Amino acid sequence: MKQFGWKADLRNPNLEIFIHLSDIYSVVGIPVFRVPLASRAYIRTTGLRSTIAWAMASVAEIEAGMFVLDPMCGFGTILLEAAKEWPDVYYVGADVSTSQLLGASDNLKAAGLKDKIELLKVSVIELPLPSESVDVIISDIPFGKKFKLGKDIRSILQELERVLRVGGTVVLLLSEAHHRRLKDGEGRSIPLNSKGCHTDELGVAKCLIPKEKTGIAKTVSPSLESSNQECLDKMPPFGSLVPVECYKVSLGKTDAFIYKYKKSHSSGL
Repeated sequence: MKQFGWKADLRNPNLEIFIHLSDIYSVVGIPVFRVPLASRAYIRTTGLRSTIAWAMASVAEIEAGMFVLDPMCGFGTILLEAAKEWPDVYYVGADVSTSQLLGASDNLKAAGLKDKIELLKVSVIELPLPSESVDVIISDIPFGKKFKLGKDIRSILQELERVLRVGGTVVLLLSEAHHRRLKDGEGRSIPLNSKGCHTDELGVAKCLIPKEKTGIAKTVSPSLESSNQECLDKMPPFGSLVPVECYKVSLGKTDAFIYKYKKSHSSGL
């Protein structure tokens, strides 16, 4: 820049350029609007970035009439984004924190969605729901910085596995630490064969045949698909929860992973 006589004004730039580099691909972007895409007038108390929440909901295969659960809803950002896009759905948000639920309630009122989303004060490892009763689970797993998990992530996944119906979808935002723990096989994994099938104790193969990918997956580039596959190859199943999509996302100061799981068979929990 110096050789062209250009001077960067970092406080009030005329143009912002975003560049993300990885070993597989590079992305260059220029903001079109001054207002950030994540800005939402209907969110009074901010939690998870709204664009990330929308991205998670968009890959969850939500359809009218479904039961969608966020068992660690915080301020309710994920459910708000989902309910704005898919209104004819039964949404439930749960959290163990009273202050988080109060913030979520304020956001629901501001968005005019108080009658669309039910809030419950319960623990994620003791959900008051029948087994295999939920169609879709979407949640931001606490990273352990602002809020501690209190329980091992395996206990959380086991309870999510219990309440999810066979063929249902789980979309989780995982920290790099969570990703490493699950990748290293600390979960209850059942190996998949070359056809993407589980083989149970009786030698019966139980295969997962995912639906046509929706949302983000339809428009990703070949390089991102390659990154997605590499990410999936490193992540084993957790019991009956089989990873089918993975996206690495930036949260500003840190990176995270959006993981999509499908439940391949009854877990018997």
